[in-house]
Amino acid sequence: MNNPLLRRIAASAIAFLLLFYVGYQIYRSHHTGIQTETAAYFTASDSVMVSGIAVRDEALLKGGDGGVIDYVLSAGDKVAKGGTVAEIYSSAQQVAARHEMETVNSEINQLEALQSPGDTYAASPDSLDEQIHRQISEMAGQTVAGSFLSLTQSREDLQYLLNERQIITGKVTDFSSRLKNLQAKLDELKKQAGAALGKIVSPASGYFISSTDGLETAIDFTKVQGLTCDQIQTALGAKAAAGGSPGKISKDYEWYFVFNVSSGQATGFRQLADGGTVSLQFPFVSNLTVPASVAAVNQSGSDSPAAVILECNYMNSELADIRKETAQVVVHQYTGIRISQKSLHFETVSKTTKDEKGKAKTVKKEVSGVYILHGNQISFRQVVPLYSTDDYVICDPNPSSDGLMTDETLKLHDEVVVEGTDLYDGKVVQ
Repeated sequence: MNNPLLRRIAASAIAFLLLFYVGYQIYRSHHTGIQTETAAYFTASDSVMVSGIAVRDEALLKGGDGGVIDYVLSAGDKVAKGGTVAEIYSSAQQVAARHEMETVNSEINQLEALQSPGDTYAASPDSLDEQIHRQISEMAGQTVAGSFLSLTQSREDLQYLLNERQIITGKVTDFSSRLKNLQAKLDELKKQAGAALGKIVSPASGYFISSTDGLETAIDFTKVQGLTCDQIQTALGAKAAAGGSPGKISKDYEWYFVFNVSSGQATGFRQLADGGTVSLQFPFVSNLTVPASVAAVNQSGSDSPAAVILECNYMNSELADIRKETAQVVVHQYTGIRISQKSLHFETVSKTTKDEKGKAKTVKKEVSGVYILHGNQISFRQVVPLYSTDDYVICDPNPSSDGLMTDETLKLHDEVVVEGTDLYDGKVVQ
């Protein structure tokens, strides 16, 4: 080291290292590197997509040969045994006249109601305008959602409001002239409609379904809870075919949706087999969520696929027509406080408690938890996970205090540390 050049290089290197060290310490004192997220409520679902088949106790309707059928019920409507399902006419013109009669009768009833003094005369144009705008928005929503069956009633409600506004604003004094024309039209339609040749009645009480698919007996309804995976697979592979019946009646208000799942997926359903409930969603049919109970889970072995039988007691026009359908089954739903997986830590925590004799004792236990930044201080809080994915964890917002090793648990709106080094309970950050 007698070489002056080497001494100068060594001195420069030492000086640089000292400056770097001092600069790093200054940086650390002013930049903690801590990043946080605000804790928020979140709902997560544990679900599975399946291909299943609807099983109902169905009775085919008879009659209607040699005539034009005019249904008086809509799909999914309830009907009593012996109740009228449809009327039979000799021509399509008669059926068209009957339907037009219903429209004319509805308008006559509306106008007659508006002719009678009552709430109409207490209404104001402003309140009616608000109702009209609300009704138009509702109709737009029904159109977007594809709820076309409800549009007829919504249209009639809108027409009533528009007519009511005409009276309130004085644009018309009454609808006598219109009523006279409508009554004349109704009389003419009655002549065109004539009398029905006969009617189709329900052989049992239940829900009316206007279509048949030839799969009504693919699965024996009385043995549905004992179905095997092979039997369900065979039914799913059967070809549907339109029959010659004018419709059918689902005799029981209860119906089943059956499908196969893997051995791993079967575990969650088995846990619910004693009256547990799930939620059914049919994304290609409706945005409705249908509650169902797990009636049976049939599995030949723990490593074998399982046949799952769900029992439902809700019915509407959309559900009445399903047979083979794709469904999302929500097995469990978890609501709690969501945190990032990056924020979860496992720490050994000490807690002083008292035994049965009142003597103090210290307990140590490793628990899962998060670091919370409150002001400029960090504290560790234990959490109780309910559900987790690769990205996040749902924590119980109200865990039992008996199982907590920390004084507090995670709360809504807490600032949870997701990034930081040298974290410990009680640390003060600059």
